Amino acid sequence: MTAFDIDPSLQDEPLDEAALTRLVALAGPADGPELLRRLIADLAAVLGGLTTGFAAQDRDAIRRQCHVLLAIAGTIGAPHVYDLAQLLNQTAQDASHGAAPPEALDLLQRLSGLIDRLQRLSGQIGMG
Repeated sequence: MTAFDIDPSLQDEPLDEAALTRLVALAGPADGPELLRRLIADLAAVLGGLTTGFAAQDRDAIRRQCHVLLAIAGTIGAPHVYDLAQLLNQTAQDASHGAAPPEALDLLQRLSGLIDRLQRLSGQIGMG
């Protein structure tokens, strides 16, 4: 299984859709669709950066990507992704760890599932 083969049980990542809806509404009708598009693009960039960082065992890259992910996941109400990003950020700071921990694959799968979910939501509100 690669990072992009999504385990179906992870597709419906718990997401505080009310928090996301409020965020998009605060941006307004003119900027809300662009905000959602940017969130999806930023999460996709983080997914790519984490995949590369884990493959190269590049702790600095993993920390940078986790930092971005913590901000986004916290803002949009994705607590499981947030918790995994926090754990992996702490692990990346620990020089005694070499290879990616088992939670890395879980995070990559859940992040991919979250991106898919945001894309479906944007399609449901006529933005996709």
